[in-house]
Amino acid sequence: MSLNSDFQKLFVDGLITLFELDASNLGAGILRFHGHISFQDWEKIYSYAGSDSLIGSDTEMIGKIFGKGDQKVWQRNIIFNGQTYEPMALEVSGLEMRSDGKASAPTLSMANNIAGIQGAVSAYCRRFKDFAGVKVKVIRTLAKYLDAENFSGGNASASPSEAKTQLWFIEQKTSENVQQVTFELSNPIDFEGLKIPVRNITGYCDEAVRGRYRGETCKYTGMKYFTDKDEPTDDPSQDRCRGGFKSCKIRFNAENFCGFISSNMIG
Repeated sequence: MSLNSDFQKLFVDGLITLFELDASNLGAGILRFHGHISFQDWEKIYSYAGSDSLIGSDTEMIGKIFGKGDQKVWQRNIIFNGQTYEPMALEVSGLEMRSDGKASAPTLSMANNIAGIQGAVSAYCRRFKDFAGVKVKVIRTLAKYLDAENFSGGNASASPSEAKTQLWFIEQKTSENVQQVTFELSNPIDFEGLKIPVRNITGYCDEAVRGRYRGETCKYTGMKYFTDKDEPTDDPSQDRCRGGFKSCKIRFNAENFCGFISSNMIG
């Protein structure tokens, strides 16, 4: 049975999510993490893979088990497709692909700790431009497809090709403290098929030119109405945006003008 068939079931068992941060363009190499650190999760992972013992649970061959209150945390690696993914407390939201045309803006929150070094993510950010532009690969597979090295009795169903991958980029760092660092991600699919340059350099507002006046990206929702000659009117049906700098300024101080005011200076 393939991963596609598994995902078509009403309930998917043993879902594994892995993260690969490729910061090679900044000189930081590739960092690989996973967020499966609950001991109970690992018991389920081994069960889904058909294994009856947890490799490293008593020998510490892979990771260490810590007690946190009434819960046990197992800080151990996951090996998939020959690559090692280190454990990290992390949270990610908004990775779904939208069908309404709006751009997705997921967030990735990482514990500010790598391999026991507190503040390690902050240190990376200081040295490598807050990871802006770093490629984030999100890999989803199932426990039964993990490499045999993860299990004491091996894994006959191990298959690194059974994985789904999403690609994102770190847009910006949005928050940082001693406990965690949060990043906003952008979706490269939003730019797929666009030709460069995607905008003409003119003195007119791009939102007005594209017919998006009073739309979500224009953001003007005021009660002032103007004709296509920038003349005030009380008739909403006559409301038009000419697209010039003045058109934007008389509405809301030009703070959202999407044109190039100095375009006439380009020779």
